[in-house]
Amino acid sequence: MSATDPAGWDVLTKLIGPAPAPQAGAVPFLGEADTLFNRELSWLEFNERVLSEAADPSIPALERLRFCTIVSSNLDEFFMVRVAGLSRVARRTPARRYPDGLTAAQTYAQVREHVVRQKGRQAEVLRDILNELRYSGIRVDADFSAATPLDRTIRQNLPGLGVVVRRSNQPVPHLPSDQLHVFVSFPGEYAIVSLFERQSRLLRVPSKGAGLHYVLLERWLADRAPKLFPGREVLEAFPFKVIREADLRYRPDDTDALEEQILEAVGQRTRARVVRLEVDAQSYSEGALFLATALGLDSASLYRFDLPLDLRTLTTLYQTNKPKLKYEAVKPRTPQPFRRRSRIFETLKKKDFLIHHPYDSFESVMNFLYAAAEDPRVTRLYHTLYRTSIHSPVMEALKLAARNGKKVTAYVEIKARFDELNNLRWAQDLRRAGVKVIRPFGNWKVHSKATQVYRREGAEEVSYLHLGTGNYHPTTARQYTDLGLLTRDQALGQEVSRFFGALIKHRRPKGFSELLVAPVNMHRQTVALIRHETELQRQGVRGHIIAKMNSLVDKETISSLYEASRAGVRVDLIVRGICCLRPQIRGLSENIRVVSIIDRFLEHSRAYYFRAGGEEKVYLSSADWMPRNFFTRLELGFPVKDPALKRYIKEAVLGNALNDNMKGWQLRPDGTYVKPKRPPEAKQLRSQFVLESLARNHYKDTILAARDVIRGPR
Repeated sequence: MSATDPAGWDVLTKLIGPAPAPQAGAVPFLGEADTLFNRELSWLEFNERVLSEAADPSIPALERLRFCTIVSSNLDEFFMVRVAGLSRVARRTPARRYPDGLTAAQTYAQVREHVVRQKGRQAEVLRDILNELRYSGIRVDADFSAATPLDRTIRQNLPGLGVVVRRSNQPVPHLPSDQLHVFVSFPGEYAIVSLFERQSRLLRVPSKGAGLHYVLLERWLADRAPKLFPGREVLEAFPFKVIREADLRYRPDDTDALEEQILEAVGQRTRARVVRLEVDAQSYSEGALFLATALGLDSASLYRFDLPLDLRTLTTLYQTNKPKLKYEAVKPRTPQPFRRRSRIFETLKKKDFLIHHPYDSFESVMNFLYAAAEDPRVTRLYHTLYRTSIHSPVMEALKLAARNGKKVTAYVEIKARFDELNNLRWAQDLRRAGVKVIRPFGNWKVHSKATQVYRREGAEEVSYLHLGTGNYHPTTARQYTDLGLLTRDQALGQEVSRFFGALIKHRRPKGFSELLVAPVNMHRQTVALIRHETELQRQGVRGHIIAKMNSLVDKETISSLYEASRAGVRVDLIVRGICCLRPQIRGLSENIRVVSIIDRFLEHSRAYYFRAGGEEKVYLSSADWMPRNFFTRLELGFPVKDPALKRYIKEAVLGNALNDNMKGWQLRPDGTYVKPKRPPEAKQLRSQFVLESLARNHYKDTILAARDVIRGPR
C-alpha cells in the first residue's frame, strides 16, 4: 500500500473494515458532541497505546520496562496539569460543557474510571516484565512476606529518611509532590516515613551468582514497620505519594517582574493543591481514607493500586550492561558537509539541508552553531530557546560567539513548564557572558525553534537559518524524531529577521507571506490551505492533505478538514497523541484516516503537506493544530522549497508512517485504536527502522529515484 497510491485507501478499508453507520442519521443532525472526541479521554487512549508497547512480549524486556515507566510519568504530569484544571472547572462552573458535550464533572468521572482500568492493566504488565527480567539475571524484589537474610544488608544501606510521628488528631506534615512516603498507623497515632531522594528507593543488594538483585525500599519499610517501631502496635502500613497541581500563578502583564514571579511561583509549586493521593496497597483502608481527609480530598481523588509507586526509578535498570534486553543502539550520522565546520557556509550556499533526528546527529546543528561562533565573517546571531539540557553545548556555543565579538541575542522562555529554573539559570548565565537576553513576554510563550546567523559576504550581510520542529536539546535529539532545515534562503531570512525584531521590541510580529507565524497568521493560513484544497477538489482537481503532529484539537481546523472530506479530498493524519477529530463517519469524514505511531522514539516532528493542484506545498513547524499553539504561543511554520527535500518528507517521513503495519495504530469512529491485520503476503514495514536504514545508507542525502528503495522495509 502506498501513501501516494489511491488504491491504498481501499486496502486500508479491507484491513480495518468499513466505517460504522452514523450515530444520528444524516450528517446535518450531528452536533459537536457527535463529531468531536473528548480531549482528556483521547490523551488517556494515547497512554494506553504506550502501555501496549510495554505489554508486547516481542519487545526487549528493558525496553518494555522503559515504556511501563513512561506510562507512569505521563500520568503524573496529566494529573498535575489537565486533571487539576478539570477539578478546578468542575468546582467553579459545574454547568460548563466542553466541545464534546461533557461537563467537567462528567469528564472527571470518566477519567477516573479509565485511569483505574489502565493502572490495573499496568500492574499486570509490570509483573510480567519483572518475571522476564528475573530469567535474564535482573531481580527486583517487591514483596517481603517472609523473613529474609537481606534485612541486615538493607538496614546497613538505608539512605537518609525522614520520620514524623503525630497524634491522630494532628495535621499531616507537608508532603512534597516528588517524594515517596510510607504511612504507618498505631492506636491514636500515625507516622510518616519519607524517602528524600527518588533514586534511593532502589537498593542494590548482594546477589548469589552473576545476576543483579534490587529491592524496593518503600515496600520493605512497610513490611518491616513493626520492627522499625518497636513497642508500638502497628495497625497498617503502606507506601503512598501525592500529586500536586503544577500550573504556575503569575501576572503576565507585569513583564518587568516576571522572572521574580516565576522564581517565586516555582518555589510555591511544592505546596500547591493536592490533586491525587495514590497508595500502594492491596485494598482501601482506614489509613488511606484518613490521609485523603487530612489532605482535603474527596474519594474520587484517592487511588489505590497493588503496584509500586513512581516507576521512574526503575529506569536505572535500563543502564545495566544487558544489550540483549535492549534495542540495538542507533548510531546517528553526521552528513559529510557538516563534519568540517569550515565548509558549512559554503555548502549552504549551494543547497538547503534537512536534518532528521535521531537518525542524523545533533552534531550537525552544533557544528553549524560553532562554525558561526568561530567564523570571523559572522557578525550577528539570534536564537530562541524553549528547552535544553542542564549542561548545554548550545548555550556554550552562544557564549563563545559573544566572547569572539559577535552580537548575540537570545530569547530564553522561562515559562517552559518544569524547565523554569533551568531556563532562568541559562538566562542569567548568558547575560554574564555578554549575550543580550530579551526580556520575557508575559502573555505568550515563545515556542518557536529558530537560529539566525548573519555573515558578511562581499558588501552585504547574508542570513543563514536553522529552523526546527524540536528543542535545542542534545539528549532528546537522540530520543525524539524531529526535523530541522538549514538554509540560506534570503526571503525566509528577511521574515525570520522580522520575527526576531518583534521579539526584541515586544511587539506582535507582522508582515509574513512565507512563514506561518502564531498568533499572527498561522491559524488563518492553515485553514486557508485546507479550504484551498477543498475548492480545487470541487473543481475536479484531486486534493490530498497529509498532516503529522502531536495533537489535533482546534475546532475550526477540524471543521475545515470535515468540509474537505465531504468534498472528496483525501486526508491522511498522523497524530501521535490527542485527536479530537472523528474519522470514517459516513457523510462527514469517510475520506479521513488517522494513524498514530508508537515506537522506540517519540514521534515529535510536525510536517504538513498539501497537494495544491500539483504544486505540493510542504511546511514544517514547532506547532500542533491546537488552540494554545495557534493563539497563546509564538510559533513558526516554515516552507520546504527544495523539491528533493519535499519528496523526502512526503514519501519517506509521511509515507512510511502511513504505511507502518507494525507500529501504526488506526483510530476508529468510536475513539478506540486498533492495529490493522497485516495480510500474510504483505511485507513488514516499521517506519522508524526504515528511516534509520535510509540515514545509515546515505539514501536521504541523494534521494534516490526508486520508490521501493525509499520506502522499502529494513
